[in-house]
Amino acid sequence: MDILQILFFAGLAVFLGVRLYMVLGKPSGRTAEDVEREQRERAEAAGAMPSPPSMRPPQEDTPFAASFSGPAGEGLTAIAQHDPSFDPKEFTKGAKAAYEMIVTAYAKGDREALQPLLSERVMKAYNQAISAREDQSLTMTTEIDRIKSAEISEASLNDNRAKVKIAFSAELASVTRNAQGDVVEGDLTTLKTVDEIWSFERDVTNDNPNWRLSGVKPA
Repeated sequence: MDILQILFFAGLAVFLGVRLYMVLGKPSGRTAEDVEREQRERAEAAGAMPSPPSMRPPQEDTPFAASFSGPAGEGLTAIAQHDPSFDPKEFTKGAKAAYEMIVTAYAKGDREALQPLLSERVMKAYNQAISAREDQSLTMTTEIDRIKSAEISEASLNDNRAKVKIAFSAELASVTRNAQGDVVEGDLTTLKTVDEIWSFERDVTNDNPNWRLSGVKPA
């Protein structure tokens, strides 16, 4: 073995020795008493921690007890007891969205959009009105400026059939034109207030959560 190889291996041995000392031989500064104390503190802390949620004893089930007040309170409570997901506030929000969709879809004659939103009886009436317009080559445009108010006025549950009535007050403009584009009725520049009561129904035993419009009458 030549002198270069001897120097190389000697240097390598010194390097490895230094690395081993840094990793294994360097004093940690912790005594046996320190280690014992840390282990004891960790054990005490673990014993004081609460059990994870999945490990806790089961709680007694509490019955659904939602109740609502007001003129429709009794009916709303009955509906909620059969359908725990029912929330009057969320229902009203959905009804307002349905109001806008139905009014604009009816004006456009969009039967496909109306079908899932209307009961069979109302769909039949709307379809007849749309067909009458089409037979006369009339087109209708309705623009909703705003829904001034939407309040639940009545609610009931009969034979699993839930019904909720909402009193709507809306400002809108509407115009009907003939095939030549001439105005037959209405004016888009003039707003009018429309006050109506819309009735929505749903079978609470049905997995389908959608409510359908089952009736409209003047307020």
